[in-house]
Amino acid sequence: MPVESVRSWRSVASSADGSKLVAVANPAQIYTSTDSGASWTPRETSRAWLAVASSADGSKLVAVVNNGQIYTSTDSGVNWTPRDSNRQWRSVASSSDGVKLVAVGTGEPIYTSTDSGATWIPHVPAKGWLSVASSADGSKLVAVADSDQIYTSIDSGANWTPRESIREWRAVASSSDGIKLIAAVSNGQIYISTDSGTNWGTRESNRVWESVASSADGTKLVAVNSNGGSGGKIYTASSSPQITTTGSTGFISGGALSAVELQYIGGGKFIWLSHEGEITIF
Repeated sequence: MPVESVRSWRSVASSADGSKLVAVANPAQIYTSTDSGASWTPRETSRAWLAVASSADGSKLVAVVNNGQIYTSTDSGVNWTPRDSNRQWRSVASSSDGVKLVAVGTGEPIYTSTDSGATWIPHVPAKGWLSVASSADGSKLVAVADSDQIYTSIDSGANWTPRESIREWRAVASSSDGIKLIAAVSNGQIYISTDSGTNWGTRESNRVWESVASSADGTKLVAVNSNGGSGGKIYTASSSPQITTTGSTGFISGGALSAVELQYIGGGKFIWLSHEGEITIF
């Protein structure tokens, strides 16, 4: 059911119970709802808003402006305070209590805050950062940059470790404990990690992936394929390991030129690590 008006919406965030919502458009105002989206109230000023994040209770919000500042709110979006400097901000994430924040931008370092956005500290070299995600406690972070690697942190952003390979990364998401991660590549595959980003396995096929999201426990995933702007689809999946059935009943089916990487885990069973093309496992 459509609500609000047709705008160039860029990002939306929700409280844990789904009652408080916040959405941003470019160019437009910030819009908030306290009735699960039945009605919306315009906030702040029309700017080139690109991303927004929320605390679990929906009271603390953070939004970023392209070639503008970071804005924070402590009253569910009624009032907003500009923070830091004008930068090419692209993505922002928040801990569940809204105290620890992380923001990334194109040609900028990764910035973190431990005081709900009052002050910001730069980390790691400037890169073409596009997306960032946080665990619920704000200790485990993950960020991706275009034509670069995945970077993870286990100390609230103080130190970062490069992971995986250089690819056209576009988006990343995290489970609430920061252990299960999902990252998407434009004109590439979906990548999954179940050890806070140390190791990654591929999923699905090469598509123009734009955005990903994860459930709190990391078992339910969703990804958006734009298909180069010509109309794509939404894909949902489970991150649970794909394991063959024991014995001759366990087999794999695939189309021409499909390929799969398996690991033997004992007991006559194999676990699916990665694949190319359409694969079905039994």
